[in-house]
Amino acid sequence: MGALSIEELIRQSPRLGSLPDIVGELNAAADDPQSSVADLAGIIRRDPALSARLLAIVNSPWYGLRGEVADIERAVSLAGTQQLRFLALSTVIVRQFTNLPNALVTMDTFWKHSFTCAVAARALAESAGERDRERYFLGGLLHDIGSLLIYTTLPSLAKEAILHARSQNQPIYQAEQLIFGFDHAEAGGALLRHWGLPESLAATVEGHHELGDTGHFGREKALVHLANGIANAIHPSNTLFRQPLNSDPAAWGLAGLDTDQLDATLAAMDERVAEAMGVFYFAA
Repeated sequence: MGALSIEELIRQSPRLGSLPDIVGELNAAADDPQSSVADLAGIIRRDPALSARLLAIVNSPWYGLRGEVADIERAVSLAGTQQLRFLALSTVIVRQFTNLPNALVTMDTFWKHSFTCAVAARALAESAGERDRERYFLGGLLHDIGSLLIYTTLPSLAKEAILHARSQNQPIYQAEQLIFGFDHAEAGGALLRHWGLPESLAATVEGHHELGDTGHFGREKALVHLANGIANAIHPSNTLFRQPLNSDPAAWGLAGLDTDQLDATLAAMDERVAEAMGVFYFAA
């Protein structure tokens, strides 16, 4: 068994354990059927840095809106309430945790892997006909947030798990289960629930290695699981080794995709990751 439960782990990490108040306000407004575009825009406008960043994002080639958008309310109207909500959450979370110190992984390495997964999840969701593509982007972006929780709170045990995974040529999450009694996917899902984010996101993060109950947000889990396989093959989350593209074969069917669509997803991946990091990460 691990030294701490996941709940204790979260309590011992005050920086990761809480998000700015605006996150709760955005979630409440986006989930309230009585809220209007103006309500959501009003919340975003109270954070000038967030407003500026969101306008830069929706006007970027990465996002792909036609014509210049100069006002947050117009951005919400064009992109949609849910899409802007997930873009805003992505922006706030990256800004909050860009410079989180730890001795096990550089933030550039961590976020490059995370953005690769996010971009792949967004592309796969689009191929699968999903309209809420920014929800999948955020799920991909946060899929390894539990690793940051572990690295910053249990650095010695985290290093032990990394070394065990390397020596046994074993996936890191299996080494974590052996040493902690839980893995970073479970820790990440619990952290997102603690933050009050939607259950669809928490379940997706929790199931990005082992799909588990596929009746519970199975398609979301499958798409981010596949995206993580792509990200591990292109930009691993640590410097252990570049892994072969290895995903649960059942995930393709759950996602409503087939392997023939993989080449289209991989096309220009580095360019799209660089564009996403340019608007979310390097500007944070």
